[in-house]
Amino acid sequence: MEIIEQQLNDEQLLSAHDDFSREFQNNDDVDRIKQQYFKRLSDVLAKWQVTDVRTVPGVMYQVRCGHDEFDQSIEYQINWFFDCAETIIHNHRHSFDSYCLEGEYIEKLWEIVDDDDGSTMTYQFQRKSDATFDLCKTIPGTLCHIKTRHHFPGNILHVDTSQFHSISSLVGSSSRVLTFLIKKNYFPASEIFALSMTPEIEVQDNEIRQATDDERQIMYEKLQQLQKTSLCQ
Repeated sequence: MEIIEQQLNDEQLLSAHDDFSREFQNNDDVDRIKQQYFKRLSDVLAKWQVTDVRTVPGVMYQVRCGHDEFDQSIEYQINWFFDCAETIIHNHRHSFDSYCLEGEYIEKLWEIVDDDDGSTMTYQFQRKSDATFDLCKTIPGTLCHIKTRHHFPGNILHVDTSQFHSISSLVGSSSRVLTFLIKKNYFPASEIFALSMTPEIEVQDNEIRQATDDERQIMYEKLQQLQKTSLCQ
């Protein structure tokens, strides 16, 4: 059975863009996040030799920007995606607010919906420490795409640990996506799962690792560019 999806055309996406812009235009959260972003950007550049930079192969560079001084459960991070190719349907270990700095992508939210006859199953896979997934159980119901969100510069996107989503590139967009994350760490952390309508999923080997010297240099130059841009605003 095909996955049930809610389709959005370009006109609807532009409308969603405008709705989000209006929603957050007068929201104090935007100013709060921007202030943290400028502070963390300045801090990591000043202490670059000891800044933790990681690579998720084929996905992104991550710059770990430290914890909040007043709440150690809050962590800051900058993500620079290589591309936003369609991902598997998954949740996250920690909840976070994502503030988009550059580029844009489409996020699809998913839920398992009960069938009238109970004949359809959804397969749940658990992520292991080596970034592979094992089938752990089947759940009665149909995996349904229930909502679409558009992430674009200046927008805040909240992602909760219980939320299953996938992301994909916006058609016609060639810009790499850059985001600033405010993560809320939970202890113990939530388990990471993937959902599928088939008993097998294809996942590339993208176990996170420390960035190489060349990768660190690429990320450093990008952050320098961001700082120069921010000083001109």
